[in-house]
Amino acid sequence: MKRILILVTLLAIGSTAAAQDWKEALKKAATAAADKATDGKLTQYALAGTWNYTGPGVKFEGSDIASEVGGAALEATVVKQLEKAYAKAGIRPGAGTFTFGKDDDTFTATLGSHTLSGTYEYDAPTHVVTLHFAKGKLNLGSVPGHAYISGQELVLVFPVTRLVEVVTALGSKVSYFSTASALLSKYKNVYVGFAFSK
Repeated sequence: MKRILILVTLLAIGSTAAAQDWKEALKKAATAAADKATDGKLTQYALAGTWNYTGPGVKFEGSDIASEVGGAALEATVVKQLEKAYAKAGIRPGAGTFTFGKDDDTFTATLGSHTLSGTYEYDAPTHVVTLHFAKGKLNLGSVPGHAYISGQELVLVFPVTRLVEVVTALGSKVSYFSTASALLSKYKNVYVGFAFSK
């Protein structure tokens, strides 16, 4: 009898998780469709607020990589390499936030033990977000990237070379990026960065 109860419980938990996965997938699809229909304006409005760091972010622009069979495997490999580099700089899930101002174009980012701030510009149709870092001990200047919102998730990504500069300035060693950079060097439209959730 106990075995039957355990089996029923496991099946109920599994079906609940599957239903949650479907609900999340539908939310993401609806968000992506609405964002496309509004020419990126949905992301622009949803960007304001505080986002909590959950892990590395990878985005493939264009269909050349996304359609390849190895695209998912490449993404998983890159994420693992980035996790190592980020950990070296003190950037771990739960230890970072990114806040976009609601009534102004300011931002504040806490990544590991570092706090960065400045202003930003967002171009809705292209999803290009340019971060203009305030001058301080880390002089990063302006860094262009892309911002995408899917459901309750934000992916903030940059060209590989610019991300290496940012994370190196935060204290990570460039050698941790060597494997990921080598993997991505043959692709033109790969952006890497950070994933957040609200």
